[in-house]
Amino acid sequence: MNQNKYNANFNSGTFRHRISIYKRTVKEDELGQEIEGQTEFICKCWSMIKTLKGQEIVNGDTSMRNTSRFVVRYSKFLDELFKSDDVTLLEIHYRNVIYDIKSVINDDEMNKTFTIVAEGRL
Repeated sequence: MNQNKYNANFNSGTFRHRISIYKRTVKEDELGQEIEGQTEFICKCWSMIKTLKGQEIVNGDTSMRNTSRFVVRYSKFLDELFKSDDVTLLEIHYRNVIYDIKSVINDDEMNKTFTIVAEGRL
């Protein structure tokens, strides 16, 4: 299969939202309590944003009101990042809202896109 072949089903225009991925640093104080430190910039990427459907909200709990799905293109860098680090320490910054990443899924294990489920801080 030719990697550079045009795929009509994979419209690049849908990836029109620019997001930034950051990593939180967590430190321990003298008492052993975790203290959230500064955030470290990881990368910027283009994404497609999908809000949760009504059925997903009904099946879940009511605290998932500000939950979104970010779909980003696959890259080896992101694959290594999501496999090596604890994804709950990662966060997405988009339009002055910080989203805490809850899970990352390699869609159909085909290495084409990642779906990132994230919950916005209020």
